[in-house]
Amino acid sequence: MIFNIHKRGFTLVETLVGTAVFVLVSLSAYKAFGVLMDAVSASQAKIAATSVANEKFEIIRNLPYENVGIPNSIPTGEIPRNQSITRDGYSFDILTTIRNIDDPFDGTIGGTPSDSSPADYKLADLDITCSNCKIFPPLKFITLVAPHSLETVSSNGALFIRVFDSDGLAIQGASVNIENTQTNPDIIIEETTDNEGWIKIVDAPPGTNAYNIIATKSGFSTDQTYPIGGAAGTDPISPDATVVVQQVTQTSLLIDRVSSFTVQTVDSSCVVLPNIDFSLTGTKIIGAPSILKYDTHNFSTGSSGNVTIQDLEADTYETVLTSISYDLSGTSFFPIFTINPNENKTLQMVAVPHAGMALLVSVKDSADLPINGATVQLEKGEFNEIKSTNSSPCQTPGQTFWNNLASGSYTLTVSKIGYQTSVSTIDVLNNWQNQNIILTP
Repeated sequence: MIFNIHKRGFTLVETLVGTAVFVLVSLSAYKAFGVLMDAVSASQAKIAATSVANEKFEIIRNLPYENVGIPNSIPTGEIPRNQSITRDGYSFDILTTIRNIDDPFDGTIGGTPSDSSPADYKLADLDITCSNCKIFPPLKFITLVAPHSLETVSSNGALFIRVFDSDGLAIQGASVNIENTQTNPDIIIEETTDNEGWIKIVDAPPGTNAYNIIATKSGFSTDQTYPIGGAAGTDPISPDATVVVQQVTQTSLLIDRVSSFTVQTVDSSCVVLPNIDFSLTGTKIIGAPSILKYDTHNFSTGSSGNVTIQDLEADTYETVLTSISYDLSGTSFFPIFTINPNENKTLQMVAVPHAGMALLVSVKDSADLPINGATVQLEKGEFNEIKSTNSSPCQTPGQTFWNNLASGSYTLTVSKIGYQTSVSTIDVLNNWQNQNIILTP
């Protein structure tokens, strides 16, 4: 018998390689099949959503024109603002917006020529999302609805609202809540700003200080108008909007990205000092004469010696050490400071045990920048002591500190080469006080 030794099967290595290739090909095919099925499902969901939108539009078009609107809104009507519908196994959430449109073809309210009946037709806007779809980008559907009769002179006005940031740039997609409780029923409108930051409410019922408006956006601050006699007092800086017959009322609201502010407390050797109390107060006024938007808030640095305050609006703030057992001997920047939009700011406060009356001297130039290395002399009778700004172990730019002082009047002399010498008389009467000195070249 003759054997052919050149005929043999697969080796173990060849079998393993072949199996690996087969697995890779199979997984790729399976993944491709999954992607294909997701695409098919997304397409079916889109078709179902389009069908739902068409049905909604047919309902809207067949309503009497005066009923095309949102309950308690402008225009008012009987179309629900929010609605959930299940179709072909897909759960859709529908947000409906109805707006009066002032077409420039026949003039506009307050324009040239002026349109005495600015609500020319209505725009219906459907925003549809799917809560149980794996892949479903939000869909928007828009249609126009025209009246069946001729226009008549309107006894209403218009309210135009613009939302922008501190650079004057329009804020798109800001949430704006508009309420008028002078009507019956109340008007409650929840809208989002367009690409230019506008919301334009045409055919709004007239009213004096009738429309309370609040604008915000995720990650942004909040701005609003205030009712007279409310949180901003009897003389708010931005009172609720007034709408006048046949006129346009324009209101602007400023929002911007919020910031965070961290405070760390240390002792005179720059070692973390826990559980120190302090306050933070803004300067933005919402009502005359001095009602603050961010009034005094109290905080503690806790056991870690630091605390972070989130979601602060851009403003000029002042921080004050409020622990009765300690005095503020310096800060890493002046305790009156500005927080800009989208900023993370950290302040180090140097606290020393309270001893007699204390005086913190802050020396700055006309641009509010600290002047380091300035000579500061404090005199009263036989007391005569000279210090330099920013000479402590911790960084306290432009500042120097005295404590254990006796009450009374002191002569304070501040000098530095290149600047005019400042001589002033100060009365030390409090447990702690801050004296600002501005040097000019």
